[in-house]
Amino acid sequence: MKIAVIGGGSTYMPELMEGLLKHHNKMDLQEVYLLDLKDSTKFKTVAELCIRMVEKADNPFDLKYGYESADALTDADFIIQQYRPGLIEGRINDEKIPLKYSSIGQETTGAGGFACGLRGFPVVEKYIEAIRKWAKPNAKVINFTNPSGMISEFAVHYLEYENFYGLCNIPVNMIQGIAESFNTEREAVFLRYYGLNHMSWVDGVWVNGEDITSKALKEVYKPENIPESAEFEELAMEMQMILNPYLRYYYLTREMLKEEIESAAEKGTRGEQVRKIEKELVAKYSRKDLDKKPEELSQRGGSMYSTAAVELIRDLCNNDNRLHIINTKNNGAVENLPSDYVLEINTVVSKDAAKPVTIGNADKRTTGLIHTIKNFERLTIESYTQNSTTKAKQALMLHPLAPKGKELDEMIKDLLDSNSKLMKNVS
Repeated sequence: MKIAVIGGGSTYMPELMEGLLKHHNKMDLQEVYLLDLKDSTKFKTVAELCIRMVEKADNPFDLKYGYESADALTDADFIIQQYRPGLIEGRINDEKIPLKYSSIGQETTGAGGFACGLRGFPVVEKYIEAIRKWAKPNAKVINFTNPSGMISEFAVHYLEYENFYGLCNIPVNMIQGIAESFNTEREAVFLRYYGLNHMSWVDGVWVNGEDITSKALKEVYKPENIPESAEFEELAMEMQMILNPYLRYYYLTREMLKEEIESAAEKGTRGEQVRKIEKELVAKYSRKDLDKKPEELSQRGGSMYSTAAVELIRDLCNNDNRLHIINTKNNGAVENLPSDYVLEINTVVSKDAAKPVTIGNADKRTTGLIHTIKNFERLTIESYTQNSTTKAKQALMLHPLAPKGKELDEMIKDLLDSNSKLMKNVS
């Protein structure tokens, strides 16, 4: 089996390589090919560290790297997408520009997610075309490229690539946390989890078939885990739901905006902080005596990202019928949401199959926001496919975190101007 990694120069790559080395024998892995841009200054450094990791493990599979899509994708069974269109500077723009208009600046949420998506669509389109041309028939794409939910919606509906699965590390971390709290394995935990990527809810928790929702909520939001500013945790207990941390942007918008403005002034936006962390990581990776994932990678975030990706690939190669939470078409799993919505939901995974788990109706306190943001995603996609600034404005007019009136027009122009070279299909 061959896995191609588009964005193989990511500083996350050593963690992914660690996961592939751990599970390679369960998927008959023979080759991993890292693909990135020729002008990526860090790619060679990252790839050489990964080579040292594979050599330390006695070369259980071939590891190659290069710059040509045909070399990477030819006969690939799985493709992992983890590139960042616009690189870190694009993310920093996504954070800084909305703040100028007193709006949340974040790479996956609100106006930042809008701009990030527009940069991503043409790149995703290019690679899906290449995958269809060179990879094996029915090759499966595992996507981490942000905004992962919107990118998944685009690939599944507008590019009609069904074997496309968006992933996030938040669900697996939720499950791991519950498992540790109740002294069990992740496989024993079931979350009634649903929503969109970075906008999801858990309104039921089972361990070994026993409903422990109340106990789990008390454990997740116990006093020693709650920060001094506890509004969000109090809201979760009031709603009797485990809340995706990104829901802070929707439920506590004023507080989060104030926090973003203060943080940007004091230590830079998160993107600026990541740029500094990545520079330090690449310097660490360049040490020729380093042959494992360094501890410093934890500063980058993304805990258990390799677990989510590698275990999904493993289970798509076997018939163990394991549960994964992925971004895929609803297909009736959440009965009061449209079947064609790409949602982040429980899915039973086996060889060549991924079937969403029917859970009944979503709580009515969640569905309004899901509909709103799904329509925002689709209008953003249409602004790209129809080359339309009108659709772009309609998308952001719908989003609860975007400014209104004249400020909205000014912000859209600012976002599009700052990304003009990367948003050629939106004028």
